[in-house]
Amino acid sequence: MFPAPLEANDDVVVALHAPSKRRHGTRLDNESMAQLLEQSGDYRVLRKLVPRKIVAAPRLGFARIGVIVDSETTGLDHRKDEIIEIGAVAFTFDDAGSIGDVIAVYGGLQQPTNPIPAEITRLTGITDEMVAGRAIDPDQLRAVIEPADLVIAHNAGFDRPFCEAFSPIFAGKAWACSVSEIDWASRGFEGTKL
Repeated sequence: MFPAPLEANDDVVVALHAPSKRRHGTRLDNESMAQLLEQSGDYRVLRKLVPRKIVAAPRLGFARIGVIVDSETTGLDHRKDEIIEIGAVAFTFDDAGSIGDVIAVYGGLQQPTNPIPAEITRLTGITDEMVAGRAIDPDQLRAVIEPADLVIAHNAGFDRPFCEAFSPIFAGKAWACSVSEIDWASRGFEGTKL
């Protein structure tokens, strides 16, 4: 099934691919390399997300506040499972939906009452050691969530009940779901996963 190993005196010629030529003899920068790969049709290159700066004084004309929320939990049932991590990014936007500025960010871990199931650690990467002695700061979270006109989650049907069970600051807020309320296919994405 497998060929015999080559002897030292065997004449074997291996054809190598021709090296890529540089443009004008200069080295390509990362973006140029990514564009070349994409132009081949064989690759789709993801680019590192550069976070926006948090501003102290948002620009005028963006009167509304939205908060993107994500939570990690010990399971799927908001009645018995617990939040072990929550992240929130607050931003301004206008009535047309144009995004203004990032105005606040919060992220926190919380130790659950029971050990984190192995399956949850595998999915989230969050271990019992990471959350040991940790608690989500309710005042910092309230400062981000309370002024929000809109809370957005990627699968709000999952995050919303957990968030509302975790804190009353989420109750009565308008929620949007970036899984079900955005036509990802028309924007060139094959699926809805982050």
